[in-house]
Amino acid sequence: MKKLSVNTEKPIGKKSLDQYLRQFKGSPYYYGNASHAFYDVMVWLQENRPMKKPNIVMPVYIPAKLYRFILAAGYEPKFYDVSTDLNIDLKEISDLIDDQTQAVFAIHYFGVPVDLKPLKNITECAGVYLIEDCAHTMNSYYKGRQLGSTGNCTLFSTRKMLQLHCGGAMVLNIKSWDFKPSRNKRVWTPFTMYHFAGSRIKYKVNKLLKAYSPFKQSTMRYNGYINYSEQHFVRVKNMDFFFMWYNKVSDLDKMVDKRRKNFLHLLNGINDLDSFFPMGLERYAKREKKGQYLLKKGFVPFSMPILTPTGTRDQIQKAISDAGVLCYVGWPEAPFGLDGFKGASMLKDRLLELPIHQFMDSYHLNIIIDCLNSLPDTVKRSEKQRLVSA
Repeated sequence: MKKLSVNTEKPIGKKSLDQYLRQFKGSPYYYGNASHAFYDVMVWLQENRPMKKPNIVMPVYIPAKLYRFILAAGYEPKFYDVSTDLNIDLKEISDLIDDQTQAVFAIHYFGVPVDLKPLKNITECAGVYLIEDCAHTMNSYYKGRQLGSTGNCTLFSTRKMLQLHCGGAMVLNIKSWDFKPSRNKRVWTPFTMYHFAGSRIKYKVNKLLKAYSPFKQSTMRYNGYINYSEQHFVRVKNMDFFFMWYNKVSDLDKMVDKRRKNFLHLLNGINDLDSFFPMGLERYAKREKKGQYLLKKGFVPFSMPILTPTGTRDQIQKAISDAGVLCYVGWPEAPFGLDGFKGASMLKDRLLELPIHQFMDSYHLNIIIDCLNSLPDTVKRSEKQRLVSA
């Protein structure tokens, strides 16, 4: 294994997650997960600005769970496509906004930043809310602007970024009306503490055994589904007491630094493989003369999304999983059988998330690099066969 550069620019940091969230204009509201906060905001908007047939303009590349929450809130989703560099088309979004639109929803997928300032201008002119989804990033900024500060409402996932069993937060950066969360139940603390302890033990054992997982940590996640005929219901929950405490003592700087270093190690390990080009690369990395990459300031990833050659994604995922490292495939349930979404349809079949979270070490990353380098020529395709934009 060649020695890889892990140079990284110092990220902006705060002492704890709670302190980080309190830097925004509005106070943070904690939830059982970020989806509960999203549902709460949709209901709040409809209560204070009633529409006969409320709709929300959404990217079609989302988990089925989020789709179910939209239906439970009584909204119609109006979907826009997502390109294979994880960017948005402003005109497509603008054309979907009408007099029944309550909000536009935009995502920084897997931590890859999107410049939302032009979209904010559109939503302000239309008089609708911009909901910024930062579930895949934290303590990050792009073009000199903190991610999470552009939207009227911003969602964060402490569950994803801190590798917890549950937990999310929402910040209102602007208020037209008083907001009061509808949380009427709290996630059970013994339940979360049990899963917290179990996950940390798994990480420790996995580290000691050099990626061997006697706990079957490499079990694949099941795909979501959407049933349009059933009545959808959401019970909005508050975050449990243990994770509320954990948010105040967590070392956010340490998490940010480890994720960036892991990402850069992996990026420079696969930069010679034409078939596995990381998505949105130009927005978060720059290449040195020696051929290796440096990450731009403020980039904090959740995972590394790559677009695999057609028909090879599942084979690649299994090879990495069999070697002891779990990686996911985004949301293959999207675009829910809908036609006309070229980008999302490609992501559904070809996107692979390479993990870079803070509990991974160099040998985990080298397993991924070695797996991708050792794949047979029938999986590796030439530069001409790689499609990086829809």
